[in-house]
Amino acid sequence: MKSLGFYVQYWRSFFALGACLVAPSAPAAPVCGAPGKPACPWQGYMRTRLATALAHRDFRELERRLAEVAKRNPEPTKWHNWNKFALDGAQAAHEGRLRGVVAACARCHAIYRPEHNVKYRERKLPE
Repeated sequence: MKSLGFYVQYWRSFFALGACLVAPSAPAAPVCGAPGKPACPWQGYMRTRLATALAHRDFRELERRLAEVAKRNPEPTKWHNWNKFALDGAQAAHEGRLRGVVAACARCHAIYRPEHNVKYRERKLPE
């Protein structure tokens, strides 16, 4: 007859092996967008073109850039509101309504940013 210690050790080994087999692997380190890394393509575009124009209250530039964002929808057949939000922001910029621009951007980011970051974070900007 085996001792209780033997069975305890057996089960510990069994569960440790099982944990190794089902433990998820660590995600790969991001190539961009993380501290110490360059900005991802869309992130860089948003920072250098849209955020800069927003900070300077350059409504003409905001209107132009938001119209470009509408054309660069990565999933136009699926993400229908992307274009609407971008064009709503462009229209608000045309009318000089800062709150309208910010609201359009916030709606788009709330809906599309999480999925966009998963699928397209490192992808080059569509032309």
